[in-house]
Amino acid sequence: MRTSTNATLPLLLPLLLMAGAPAAQAQMFKDGALDALYAAERFDDLDRAGRQRPADDAQGLLARALAALQANDGPRRQAVIDQAEGCVQRQPKAAACHYALGAVLGVHAATEGMLKLASSIGRVKDSLHEALALEPKWYAARGAVVEYYALVPGMLGGSTTKALEIARAAPRPEETKALEARVALQDGKLEAALDALVALQPVADSALAADVDAWARQAAFGLLNKGQHARARTHFERVMKQRPEAAYAPYGLGRVLAETGAPAEALKHYDAATKLKGAAELPIDYRAGIAHQALGSAEAARAAFKRFVAAGKGSKGNLEDAKKRLEQLGG
Repeated sequence: MRTSTNATLPLLLPLLLMAGAPAAQAQMFKDGALDALYAAERFDDLDRAGRQRPADDAQGLLARALAALQANDGPRRQAVIDQAEGCVQRQPKAAACHYALGAVLGVHAATEGMLKLASSIGRVKDSLHEALALEPKWYAARGAVVEYYALVPGMLGGSTTKALEIARAAPRPEETKALEARVALQDGKLEAALDALVALQPVADSALAADVDAWARQAAFGLLNKGQHARARTHFERVMKQRPEAAYAPYGLGRVLAETGAPAEALKHYDAATKLKGAAELPIDYRAGIAHQALGSAEAARAAFKRFVAAGKGSKGNLEDAKKRLEQLGG
């Protein structure tokens, strides 16, 4: 499941080939065409393909659900929740229907605050558990249940012990290792989690590959935020070689350089990141503005902060800081 670095939104976003093991077990979709779109992160095309399928097609619903999660659009998520509820009623044995309902409802409720999350959490849990019970070899369902127990507060039913129990019941050792690393990540064991996830790469199967990459990314940024620049830099440089199309790697390296006294070099990497996949999800202009400030380039800093504030996509803390910096710069 592709996840955000935000502490709340990763909740239930569903978002390794072993000799003799069927590859399809760790694919997100049973349909190869849909799975290829998902693996390539072509979410607009995935949504379009899902909509072209019959209304009762569970794989089509799953496609629309994952695309809606990536779009971060409340009304669109609600529409998918309504469709998933109908799918569950008409096809109670379709794991994809239960998974889509649990995943999208969990994220949608989390965005609306703790009260909404608390009122919805039982339905989320039941939906994800039902998906796993119906298809115990489907990695995506197991991963979502593990994330549920790892991320949900204990007072709402979360449990590290339960998360590990479900992780260790996975049918393949690489799945268990990835899920154990996810629990370690949640427990703040960032280096151990990153080491375990890197050791699994590259991963061929779509659902597991998405999780391993997202969790390794989260661990690397966590280390960066804790000031462990050398460890984070190693990971970002590795990803730049392995996945040159991924914007987060040069962006992460740019942050490392900026925070270790090389703002001019950081700007080069920020600029490179703007041209790559996933750039729109990153606060590149915010970080570029800080780097320009460090270099004494007030006009360039103002322009970067204005772009960031106008886009309105960053975290609340970053947006507030950018506005304060603009005031200081006379912007």
